[in-house]
Amino acid sequence: MRIVDLLERDAALYPERTAVAVAGGPSASFGELHDRVLRLASGLEDAGVGTGDRVALMADNGLVFFDVYLAVAYLGAAAVPLNTQLTDPELSFILSNAEPALTVATPPYAERLKAIGATGPVIDADGDFYASLLASEPFADLDRSTEHDTALIIYTSGTTGQPKGVCLTQRGLAFNGLTMALVQRFRPDDVFLSTTPLYHAATGTRVCSMLADGQTHVVLRSFSPESFFAAVAEHRVTISILVPAQLRRILDHPGFAEADLSSLRLIVYGAAPTAGPLIKQAYERFGCGLYQGYGISECVTNLTGLLPEDHDLAMAGRPELLDSCGRVVPGVRIELHDDNGVLAAPGEVGEIWVKSEKVMAGYWRNPDQTAEALVDGWLRTGDLGRMDAHGYLYIVGRSKDMLISGGVNIYPSEIEAVLYDHPAVAEAAVVARPDPEWGERPVAFVELRPEESLDGLADWCRQRLAKIKVPDEFIAVDSFPRTVTGKIRKVELREHLAAG
Repeated sequence: MRIVDLLERDAALYPERTAVAVAGGPSASFGELHDRVLRLASGLEDAGVGTGDRVALMADNGLVFFDVYLAVAYLGAAAVPLNTQLTDPELSFILSNAEPALTVATPPYAERLKAIGATGPVIDADGDFYASLLASEPFADLDRSTEHDTALIIYTSGTTGQPKGVCLTQRGLAFNGLTMALVQRFRPDDVFLSTTPLYHAATGTRVCSMLADGQTHVVLRSFSPESFFAAVAEHRVTISILVPAQLRRILDHPGFAEADLSSLRLIVYGAAPTAGPLIKQAYERFGCGLYQGYGISECVTNLTGLLPEDHDLAMAGRPELLDSCGRVVPGVRIELHDDNGVLAAPGEVGEIWVKSEKVMAGYWRNPDQTAEALVDGWLRTGDLGRMDAHGYLYIVGRSKDMLISGGVNIYPSEIEAVLYDHPAVAEAAVVARPDPEWGERPVAFVELRPEESLDGLADWCRQRLAKIKVPDEFIAVDSFPRTVTGKIRKVELREHLAAG
């Protein structure tokens, strides 16, 4: 199955239903979206885009993402979304690696991309030429693309090195939509709200997954608690995704109690470690189901799910489940392997290996990294986890984040979980500092709650952790460096330590 097959069905069955609504901006029904996508596909073909080509896109959230993502799929080409937060050198690397046939961008990004030397033409999405593309005769060769064509290339955030282009196929994107429909129990009348940038995998792949059965997709141009409240009330949103920092801002906002959130049936949270106390607060105050999971760009993001009923169990006496990212979703196999590739026993830590129709085709123009990641049909994620006897997966960190002190493996997530339970701690991150005696020792960076101090944190850890796991140092920070989805950039914390 292709993602364009999903759109064809939606346009035939639900032509009048709203497909996309930009909060405070334009909207399009499935019939209208189908028409403009086919016209854009034809216009892009006339502009020189062919099968296997790449079309880059740099824009703030808006209808243009749906236009480009779906139009290029009809051509058998791939969309390459560009992170608007990247520096010019970072963008130059991606553009030189992807070599797009052309780039679609909104002001001021169009001029910026021209200035750094983007390959191929740069088309202003607000300009007359783009409007002329949308006025082309509709694309007629509906069988042009195949399910094996790469439709989306997502460049990884580069938290552990140079970004890699993750190639996601039409088959994988469509399959992901169907698995999400099952595990998050989509209904045809669901209204999903995207609060994070559509250029990121966790949100961008929702452009495809919300085509599963004609669900409406509402998009925030930019997030604030006020814009979230307004969009939920106006569009009667039923599902939304929030990263932890957004969740905290919403719950702390003085207008939360008066906001009309009665339409919500599910909050999907995640994309970064989330503290138990925050989730308990969300459970008590939102009054709707909660869902979180583990996923990576290389697998169209979602691999496990901690379901609403799992949250109910956690609140009813199994609090350890909130440390879990749930159980494997339909259509996915997960195994944990030790350093020798041997299956880890229940409760033992191992590298997470994944097999699914959702697994990427490979890294764009990076055969060495592809061969390292894809082994006999399995994807080696580089993430470490353990699985309990009931199939709940617990992430303990990246293999590159693990530190070894005195010959003992130490997982930062274990120390971070203890710190999160301290009432003075808003957020915490643990990294390794080289040590001449022990090899490495843990150091904790801590964002404190108002009017709190670091006093007592060491004793708190000593009472709950083995001596070797207690951080040597606690460093207070006003805020953490983050990726766009809220993940703490630990590489910058290590650089801070190295700088002295």
